Amino acid sequence: MVAASACGTLRPHETLNPPVSVMTRNSPPKGPGKPVLPGLTPQGFNPQGFNPQGFNQGGFRPTVGLPPSASGARPAAPAPGAVPRPVSKDDITRLLQLGGANLAAGRLEHAAKAAAAVLQAEPKNPDAMHLIGLVALGKGDAEKAEKFIATAAALMPRHANVWVNLGNAQRDQGKADEALISYHRAEMINPDYPDLYLNRGQLHQDNSDYADAMDDYDRLIELKPDEAASYMRAASAASDAGLFREAVDYCKQALAVLGGEPAQITAILATTYERLGDLDAAILWAEKALEKQPKDAGALRTWAKARRRKDKKNKALLGELRARLESVAAEPMRAPDARLILSELGQICDEMGEYQAAFTHFEAMNRRTSELKSLERVDRGKFIGEVEELSRLMTKENVSRMSALPAIGREPGQAAGPVFLVGFPRSGTTLLDQILDAHPKVQVLEEMPFVNTVRKAFAGYPKALFTLDEAERARLREVYRDELRAADADLEGRIVVDKMPLNMVHAGLIARLFPEAKFLLALRHPADCVLSCFMQDFVPNGAMLNFLTLEGSARFYDRVFALWEQYRTLMPLNVREVRYENLVADLRGEVEPVLNFLGLEWNDAVSDPAAHALQRGTIRTPSYSQVTQPIYASSAERWRHYEAQMKPVLPVLAPHIERLGYSL
Repeated sequence: MVAASACGTLRPHETLNPPVSVMTRNSPPKGPGKPVLPGLTPQGFNPQGFNPQGFNQGGFRPTVGLPPSASGARPAAPAPGAVPRPVSKDDITRLLQLGGANLAAGRLEHAAKAAAAVLQAEPKNPDAMHLIGLVALGKGDAEKAEKFIATAAALMPRHANVWVNLGNAQRDQGKADEALISYHRAEMINPDYPDLYLNRGQLHQDNSDYADAMDDYDRLIELKPDEAASYMRAASAASDAGLFREAVDYCKQALAVLGGEPAQITAILATTYERLGDLDAAILWAEKALEKQPKDAGALRTWAKARRRKDKKNKALLGELRARLESVAAEPMRAPDARLILSELGQICDEMGEYQAAFTHFEAMNRRTSELKSLERVDRGKFIGEVEELSRLMTKENVSRMSALPAIGREPGQAAGPVFLVGFPRSGTTLLDQILDAHPKVQVLEEMPFVNTVRKAFAGYPKALFTLDEAERARLREVYRDELRAADADLEGRIVVDKMPLNMVHAGLIARLFPEAKFLLALRHPADCVLSCFMQDFVPNGAMLNFLTLEGSARFYDRVFALWEQYRTLMPLNVREVRYENLVADLRGEVEPVLNFLGLEWNDAVSDPAAHALQRGTIRTPSYSQVTQPIYASSAERWRHYEAQMKPVLPVLAPHIERLGYSL
């Protein structure tokens, strides 16, 4: 929460850096493993997002078209160059009502024209500026929206909805600190305004601040206990945090309060129970959802997946599931729904041994993923651009110029130095995570953005890496430790393992801040990694979008591992490699040396990762359904079933295959 002292008084036309709030959207993923809960689709336009100051403070409810109080003819803006007739207060009111109605109906151009007509008559009308800002937000131009809504907020600073909209515009630009200030101002004006908690909760959820998100959604439930969406949002944040049992509790609370069994709530229950490995409960709740909505994609995918997991390799069942899903997939579907169905169809066909059909479904899944409207604002080249920038900077000459820093040993109050579990996605990191976390002296923190927080706190990174001084290193080390403590890391009692696969991209930063750090590098045949990433329906973000094609997946692998090899060559990294193929063939033979590397002895608890995963119940990655089963070796050399499809990308991967000791 932003302190009250941070909130000054805006002067007219002062720009705050705001984000738009007319729409609420799904949270962009922070990593490859966030679960997708059904029912949480974008809500579209919020009729309360535009609340002109001249109307009832209880909330302006625009209608579609002209409101009853209008004269019947649509007000029109004067023609260019014409002498405008005098505009009355009633004209302004009707124009704002018309603009609000068009905004609520999604007719953005009409809403913009109404606002422009008002501004022509009253150039500083704050409601019209607010409306223009909301139109810009609806069009995806959050920067423009911020400027107009900030001006409106300065002119009418006592309106909570305007500050929430400003916060939303800032949020959509990634200006989290500014957004929090705007939301806090809204809270000071009206602490009972539900949209505040909905949108601030979304910001916290986007930033992986799940405890704060759940606090906001709890408040939303207090204010709107009769709306299913309040509970759905809370369940979503709990699931993102890996707190699946808490997500179940929110859903059950909704059922108790709302009465009946709303399809969206039952679908979320089904998905959450499937994540927990309670397949019978997942099937039961999925069937309840499908009774009400037979073509609900989320419930249908969960129903098929839970049945497939419960009765492995049952050819008759697989055929039945395939037929039902293909009948649904044959009909026109929205992209978010289609990708769920196609993902499950691909997995079913793969289990049936029909690899060409499986590949076709995975290709279609990725095509539909690329159509998601939520990706329109995602910078698809940002992550790979960061990798390429680091590759350019990590030269022998630059590294030789790095400022000298003193060595650091184990610090007082900590059981061990930091350990980082890294690797390319789908290389066995989740299996290794479960194995290590089962050891009583190890705590694995699963896919939390600790290093990303440090990066944001490090001004000038990555170039500043070469001039880092001792004081700045000490500060950034403390930033990292604060993040661990906030995540309940047992720094004094156990070895804490930070598991985030693509942190390998920032191994140079980690090594500079933590020269005492140890790296566990998960390895798997590069072709299997690339294929598995292509086949996985990751929640898409800037990094995961590289997996929408085999070519993109292979190029991404090549660039990430080329950078890793630069780090290994130029910097003194303390690394232990762990091969997936060895892990599934001889768990103890592969894991015992890892424990020795960490200064630990063998413990039998690590030998049953499936039991530990089920007991833990907080697996946030796509591998949750694999690691809750007994270890199996069928995923090794899986790519050979798809050798014809993989052939075009094998030349890209061949150098890495050879260097890592694998074969084609």
